Amino acid sequence: MRVYSPDQLNAMADDERKAVLESEFGRSFHISAAEHVAWIFWTPHTDEPREILDQGSAFILRREDKLFLVTAAHVYRGYLEDRKQHGSLYCQVQNCTVRDLSDHLIACGNLDIPLDEPDRDPDIAVFRLTPGAAERIARKPINGPKGAWPAPPNVGETVMFAGFPGQARIMTEPDEISFGMYSAMTPVTSTTDHQISCRFDREYWIDAHRLGLPPLGYGLGGISGGPLLIPDFRDGAWSWRLGGVISQAPPKRPPKDVLFDSVISHRAEYILPDGTVAKLR
Repeated sequence: MRVYSPDQLNAMADDERKAVLESEFGRSFHISAAEHVAWIFWTPHTDEPREILDQGSAFILRREDKLFLVTAAHVYRGYLEDRKQHGSLYCQVQNCTVRDLSDHLIACGNLDIPLDEPDRDPDIAVFRLTPGAAERIARKPINGPKGAWPAPPNVGETVMFAGFPGQARIMTEPDEISFGMYSAMTPVTSTTDHQISCRFDREYWIDAHRLGLPPLGYGLGGISGGPLLIPDFRDGAWSWRLGGVISQAPPKRPPKDVLFDSVISHRAEYILPDGTVAKLR
C-alpha cells in the first residue's frame, strides 16, 4: 500500500484526493481507528436471555506507565441510573466482564446532576485499568502525551471519530451480540475552550467501508465515549493522537426533521496525568 504524506494530499486536485481516500490507503485509517475503540454495554444480572439496557463506546488511554479506560460521563451515569432500577448489572467492555464499574472509577464529570441537565463539568469518565484487564479488552491503547496536551485541531483540520451506534447492534443469538462500527473522517467546524465540533457535509462523503452511505436521519447514539482521533504524520508513517471524547451525536429521526448533523467531543486535555478530570474553564 502506498502511503501519502499531508503535503502530497494537499497538493492533489479534489478528484485525485477522493480517489486516494477511496483506496486501500484511505480505508487503512478506518481499520486503524477501529482497533482503538471498544464497546461497553450492560444488562440485568440474571440467568435469562440478556436484554441490553444501554450501551456506549470506550477506549484505553496510556499516560506514561498508566492505563485508563475512558468513556463519556453520561454513559457511566446511565449505568448508575440503570443499577438503581435493576439492581446488580452484568457489564462488559469488549471481551472483559466488569463486576462493578464503580469499583474502578477515578473521576466522572457531572456525577451529581440529573442526566437531562446541561453539563457543568467535562463529559468524561475515567477508570483504573490493570494490564490484565487491558489485555482482555484487546483494544490498542491511544498514547497520551508525556507532558502537556498538544493544542486542539484547527478549524478545517481533518479528524476521525469512531464508535458503536446502538442502531447497528444485532442480537444474532440469545447470548450472542454483533456490534456495528461507525467511523468517519471529517473536518473540524468549530472549537471552544472545552469542546470540538464536527458538522457533517454530505456533499463530500466517501463510502470508505463500501457498505453504502448511511441514510439521512441515521442515528449515532451509542458512539458517545469513543475517541476523537487526530491523524499524526511523523517519520514517514501515520499514527493517532487523542483530540477528545465524544459526548454528543445525532439521534435517529425522520429525514424531514434533519437540519444538520454534528458530533461534539470534550477536549482531551481535561484528562489529567493521574486520570482525574479537570473542571470546566
